[in-house]
Amino acid sequence: MKERLEFVKCQDHEVPMLIDVPDSGNQFPAILLIHGFMSGKSNDNHMLQRISQSITASGIVAARIDLCSMGENLCSREQYGMKVMIEEVKASFDYLQSLREVDSKRVGLLGHSLGGRLAFTCSTLPAKVIISLNGAINTQEPINVGYDQKQMQNLGYSIIHTADGRVELLYPRFDADIKATLNNNIEKFTNPILVGVATTDPTLNPEISLNFIKHSGMENVDYFTVDNSDHTYNVESGDFTKLNEVIGKVVPWLKEHI
Repeated sequence: MKERLEFVKCQDHEVPMLIDVPDSGNQFPAILLIHGFMSGKSNDNHMLQRISQSITASGIVAARIDLCSMGENLCSREQYGMKVMIEEVKASFDYLQSLREVDSKRVGLLGHSLGGRLAFTCSTLPAKVIISLNGAINTQEPINVGYDQKQMQNLGYSIIHTADGRVELLYPRFDADIKATLNNNIEKFTNPILVGVATTDPTLNPEISLNFIKHSGMENVDYFTVDNSDHTYNVESGDFTKLNEVIGKVVPWLKEHI
């Protein structure tokens, strides 16, 4: 596997993209990995990196990005919201399509948590497949991230303590953008969709994904469930058993459908 870091132009800033390329071959299908709320391409004990490496080992290019103000992304935190992140996903998808080692007609999206919502929202892109892992995929309804309302009113921001021990700031833009970007884009998506659900997820209600699976009426939706797992598949504890279970479901499905 060969890995390189590139920076994708988006509006007035750049999106950092780590690209993993298989060792042998000339042109490959590709998947864009989108991290969740207040996370990054290398956070959550390198969860996306571990997924990316397994995907690449199967002969697929995997690229993971840092969204607005996360990781190496230098866009202002005050802009952190769905609108700029949608543009970042679109710019990254287009860039991935343009790479000489990528088959432009076989590029997909994989999102975790808020990244799942972004993947569903960006289903207007010509994605070959879409994968959501514990995704906030009820894109027709706002989501509640549970910040301190009084703190937001008094300070103009709220302090967020992340699952992996960081302290971050959340600005009003996030709430405003969630409401402004409600959509039903996924209903028009006809290519394969895979939804992974941790049935005991304490962070994001698993019924969000389970209800989509049950009520969407879409024949192109496959799914799998994972028991006894938290939102990031227990990786913060150093136990990768559940993440490996997820990878064992995702990679064969991806190879078949992309």
